[in-house]
Amino acid sequence: MNGAPVMPSPGELRAMVAGDPRGYAQRWSFGVPSWRHASEGGFRRARYEVRIDEQTARLYVTSQHYLSGWPAAIQRFGMLDTEAEPGPDDQTVHGHVLVGAVVLASPMNERVLTVPFPGLAPYAESAELARLIVSPSVPANGETFLVSRALRLAAESGLRAAVSFADPMPRRRVTGEGVVIGSPGHLGIVYQALGARFTGRGTARSLCFLPDGSVLSARSKAKVTGRETGGGGVVRRLELLGARPLRPEEEPARWLAEILPAIGARAARHPGNLRYLLPAARTRAERSRTVFGMPSLPYPKWADDRRSI
Repeated sequence: MNGAPVMPSPGELRAMVAGDPRGYAQRWSFGVPSWRHASEGGFRRARYEVRIDEQTARLYVTSQHYLSGWPAAIQRFGMLDTEAEPGPDDQTVHGHVLVGAVVLASPMNERVLTVPFPGLAPYAESAELARLIVSPSVPANGETFLVSRALRLAAESGLRAAVSFADPMPRRRVTGEGVVIGSPGHLGIVYQALGARFTGRGTARSLCFLPDGSVLSARSKAKVTGRETGGGGVVRRLELLGARPLRPEEEPARWLAEILPAIGARAARHPGNLRYLLPAARTRAERSRTVFGMPSLPYPKWADDRRSI
């Protein structure tokens, strides 16, 4: 590994919360953030390989990413370090260490795809880039390499465009040491570096933030209250955050109403994520033929400062 993860200074962290990334790329390892700086250099494309990965990407993403949930995946891609020696905690694919993943998924609402890509078949020719994660072991600039290669591979199976959202709202986690920044808020710098089209914000909404900085979505709540498949996983997630067990005879809605304030969940208004549109193409000609249904706007240069989160 060329260089190592670094910790930004308090002043640099404050600048990142305000929207100035200061050249840092945030990485995740078992839900814990770290940073690599662009000035270190050292990224060699020849060392890394990106391939379709149906087996290990889910475990890697759910164990490493700060958003531990798993989206409705359409395609999964893994980035392999072909030179690293596997360690006892590393996941491997064909003997190579898995150091990154991209997940293309189906959004909950089809309009997330049909509005920006009106001429493309949703879920087949368009998808949401729902997860992007790169290991702290990879030097800076690994994200752009992984995304561009993953979209090129996806284009070979018919994908023509992807939408991705960057959450500009800082996330704060409650730990034994107090409240710490879990994520300073994302501007989508990696998408800007790839030349993606910025089209404004997604829908503003009220969200339920859990003590670890993650969101308990309305869909997750519905799985619990409706006793649906997947509801048990949501219950276990809340129990790990300190909720008392849900008794078999208990009404799930009442249980949620009781335990959410008890574990420190907070409701807050979210102004909407930043929306980026990326073509998926095998050639420059294919890229130039991509038709977007939303106008391009200037790239955002600041993040939201919501100190209540």
